[in-house]
Amino acid sequence: MKSENERDVNIESPPSMHPCKRICDITGYETGFKDLDFFVTLVELDFSVPHYDPKTNLRYANTDVFKTIRSLPNDYVQRYLSLRNAAVVLK
Repeated sequence: MKSENERDVNIESPPSMHPCKRICDITGYETGFKDLDFFVTLVELDFSVPHYDPKTNLRYANTDVFKTIRSLPNDYVQRYLSLRNAAVVLK
């Protein structure tokens, strides 16, 4: 007989229909828009999402974090990217 906790867990659930949150790679704060419709329009039109540094591929929450990101050595940038499985492996 299954306990209550075992019945409440279902690992075969469908994927979430909600968009994933954009989280700052340095601080952990959310970087997304408050207006979801505007965000969806940006994604559909293939515009770049704000709070994303194209030079390092890191996400940032505010200008202070952006300045910090730009001053990081490449080794540190790759470590932050590897935390969210976005690191570039150079051979």
